[in-house]
Amino acid sequence: MKVTDNFLWGGAISAAQTEGNYLTDGRLPANFDYLPLNDQRLKPVYSDDRQSILRTDKDYYPSRTGINFYQTYKEDLKLLSKLGINSFRFSISWSRIFPTGEEAEPNEVGLRFYENVLTELESYQIEPIVTISHFDLPIHLVEKYNGWESRQLVDLYVHYATTVMTRFKGRIKYWIPFNEMNMVLHIPFIGGGVTFNSETNPLQIQYQAGHHQLLANARTIEIGKAINPQAQFGAMLAAGKTYAYTCKPTDVFAAIKSERENLFFSDVQVFGEYPSFTAHFFKENHLKIIITEEDKRLLKKNTVDFVSFSYYSSACTSADTEGLEQVATNGFMTLRNPYLPKGKSVWQNDPLGLRITLNQLHDRYRKPLFIVENGLGTQDELIGTNISDTYRIDYLREHIKELLRAINEDGIEVMGYLMWGIIDLTSVSEGRISKRYGVVYVELDDQGHGSGQRLPKASYDWYQKVVKSQGQAAFDDQGVMESGESYDK
Repeated sequence: MKVTDNFLWGGAISAAQTEGNYLTDGRLPANFDYLPLNDQRLKPVYSDDRQSILRTDKDYYPSRTGINFYQTYKEDLKLLSKLGINSFRFSISWSRIFPTGEEAEPNEVGLRFYENVLTELESYQIEPIVTISHFDLPIHLVEKYNGWESRQLVDLYVHYATTVMTRFKGRIKYWIPFNEMNMVLHIPFIGGGVTFNSETNPLQIQYQAGHHQLLANARTIEIGKAINPQAQFGAMLAAGKTYAYTCKPTDVFAAIKSERENLFFSDVQVFGEYPSFTAHFFKENHLKIIITEEDKRLLKKNTVDFVSFSYYSSACTSADTEGLEQVATNGFMTLRNPYLPKGKSVWQNDPLGLRITLNQLHDRYRKPLFIVENGLGTQDELIGTNISDTYRIDYLREHIKELLRAINEDGIEVMGYLMWGIIDLTSVSEGRISKRYGVVYVELDDQGHGSGQRLPKASYDWYQKVVKSQGQAAFDDQGVMESGESYDK
């Protein structure tokens, strides 16, 4: 099975997880730079410990060093170009362009860096897919406004987005204003730069922050289309089908409710209005979200051109979860699905779940779909200069096969496939580079020590064949799961 020649095969990274150099050339810290390498990373930030989290230097903060992509982007992109990829997703660091987020004029050095990245990509004929905000906002805006809780951030973000869209007019076709907008409900400090105290309703802040991001998204589309009518704008969500734990009707309805909440933000971005269930949901949870008539007009008029998403694994839920085993998925915990094996990763492997998710999103939205993150985060063993990551090949192969089946057998329009962390980076959930995703190994440990040398893994050669064959190599290569069970039974 193959795809058309214009299919986008590539990889993805984010500024916050790769660039490092967090105080270089005028940049100031972002929220992501205050995520320590400990078990507090994903926990909501409350006001009684906020200052200790935002001001302490007793911990190691992986984002501040990353993998030094700010200095090594030329050699990194050259190595990735040899894969034969035709697309590359990266993000722009807001605080590299507007260090506090409130400057009237941008930091020219920061703009030139991304200009140079685009020049390198163009020299290899690699299409850029650019995320304007990938879990990244200046820490000044967290301290002054409590992040996206404040409507003030809409204007500040739009000023930033307008600046980069104007500067790079004609050089970037595909824009993603926000990464995984629905994650403001699961990892709110990372997704929205918001903090809480004992007197606030966290849901109130999270949904109000989400509304402000939706407004900023719509205004960015409106302005971006005026700057360049050929530009395409996409929603981006953390996706994955939620299964009912059993066929018991209450479990099935629990899964429906879970999916409604997870798809809420993409619903608004696609349809231009809030889903009908939200009126009752807001009332039931005592939420008073400020939504003006002008807000409604703006959302309705400026919807997205495509729906992009991350997929790592499916989820599972029940009406009564007490006593049931839980496992990790992308940014939150879910019930362990007894019908899925657990491979060499923190989540359960569910390749067919990708095809199911593609069908679900296609049926719901009828927009072109774009897989902009998929991959396996796990430890690799470096022996000499070799990394035999057959488990990653297994994961990627089976997901790519289900992607191609969705295209060829189900008739779903998919723009492309970007593997996440195509070069090793620091993970969001753990901050550890040892939770590796890439087909390129970066010789650094979790504390940032090491040569930084880049080494292709076994998966590098394999992915190169997949790209060259337009996916056919995934079917030519028959693999076996870690448990010994064939994927093709």
